[in-house]
Amino acid sequence: MAIISSYPSITPLLGDKVLGSNTVDSYGQPVLGNPTVQYDLSAIKTLVDQKYSQKLTSSNIGNITPGNDNTGIPVVFGAEDLTDPYVHIDAAGKVTFKGVGSYSIQQIYYGQGTNPTNVILNFKAVQDGTTQIGPTTTSRFIPSASTARLRIEINSLVDITSAETYYNFWVQNPTSGGTGTLATQVTDAAWGTDVPSAQIIITKLV
Repeated sequence: MAIISSYPSITPLLGDKVLGSNTVDSYGQPVLGNPTVQYDLSAIKTLVDQKYSQKLTSSNIGNITPGNDNTGIPVVFGAEDLTDPYVHIDAAGKVTFKGVGSYSIQQIYYGQGTNPTNVILNFKAVQDGTTQIGPTTTSRFIPSASTARLRIEINSLVDITSAETYYNFWVQNPTSGGTGTLATQVTDAAWGTDVPSAQIIITKLV
């Protein structure tokens, strides 16, 4: 095989191919031996042109009280929404992924507690009712006043490999902390809408 620098340089066309190493499969799993393969430039262009597109947003304008215990509850984000072909949410907060692919999940919460106790709020995602996905996220804070709010944001990227996979998002206020809740922040009517206690935004790589 000749030295690469000896080959001529030309302007590529979408019908051309390039050589590369196949290191992961379509599910993100390592490929044994990293075989050398050909890639169509048109396929590379399609891959590079991908972007995240919002598929679902849902908010809860009302307080969510998990109870000062070690059990926790699923978060209810808002009304049922079955309009998007890729992501659905029901009235109980269950998110169902209707199509495979890469998704970005943004959870936004507003924690509240009683001054001056040490409030603990734990969060987790559970897949198909049984398996925790990703780590537990925790927030500890001492409210400066009963009207104070702590903004909590959790961002994650997930690869859904099977349609109809569903997630529930849980919140827990354990007995080791003071009484906490997820609370709406009411704004002046002339300003705009109230700040929700819980919001979820899901986008898909398309």
